[in-house]
Amino acid sequence: MSLKKKKKKSDASGTRMPAWHLDFRNTSRLPDVKPIRTSFFVNGVSVVLALVVIINFANQELALYGLRSQVSDLEEEISKDKVPSAAAVQNFQQFKTLEKKIEEVNTFLLRQIAPSAFYLRIGSILPDHIVIESIDWRADIVSLRGSVSGTPDEASGYASSFVAALGSDEILGPICSEVSLTSLARNPATDRLAMEIRMTLKPVEK
Repeated sequence: MSLKKKKKKSDASGTRMPAWHLDFRNTSRLPDVKPIRTSFFVNGVSVVLALVVIINFANQELALYGLRSQVSDLEEEISKDKVPSAAAVQNFQQFKTLEKKIEEVNTFLLRQIAPSAFYLRIGSILPDHIVIESIDWRADIVSLRGSVSGTPDEASGYASSFVAALGSDEILGPICSEVSLTSLARNPATDRLAMEIRMTLKPVEK
């Protein structure tokens, strides 16, 4: 009995498939076999960042709400205090006006000569051609207003003589630092010259 060597059957396709194995040189194609995937960390960080943004936004909104509430309360307080403040300002202005008047009265009372004595002395040295119509006494300034009769030249002479008499008077002269004629003009209604004399009093030594 003869034995014949059996021929191996050839592959029907006639081609051999290469063996598959991982290419560790290309890390991008390697499977993610870590216990916790990288994508989990990426998603977790995104969620945390979103929560931080939301919390910060909520805190800012709460802070703005608190500021708006404070502003509203302050505006309400200002509105309530507006009327009393206006009244206080008005009272202060009235006080300053009254204080000024009191200072003028004190200055008037502290004169070196009593007002009654001053008026009597003016009347005693007043020339016949001059009429004093008003006396305005404000602090250290006394204004004599009146009229002078005569021609313009005569009236001017009468007024100048009266000014000189006031400055050299033994009672009025020592308390005045200056006596001057500030106005002299014709008054068509009375046919006389309107006159104004200004007397500056010396400061009172306290």
